[in-house]
Amino acid sequence: MDNEQDYINKVVSALAKVPPKNLLIIELANRFTKDGELDYEGLADAQPEVNMATAEAKMYGAHTLVAVDGLKRVEAISADV
Repeated sequence: MDNEQDYINKVVSALAKVPPKNLLIIELANRFTKDGELDYEGLADAQPEVNMATAEAKMYGAHTLVAVDGLKRVEAISADV
């Protein structure tokens, strides 16, 4: 069985391999914000992109929840030394 440091290194290594993600919904929010307000007409004109961005964000969120659930299932290591 691995020791605590080996386990920590494996978790950190796995997390480091997760690529950064630039969600389209963030880009759209930035593109269609004017003077601190959303441009609803512009968003309506970009409805296909909005639909795709929404689906992408929901999928990313679902995968994030699965990852969080997996980490919650990992047995906590005692802080006692």
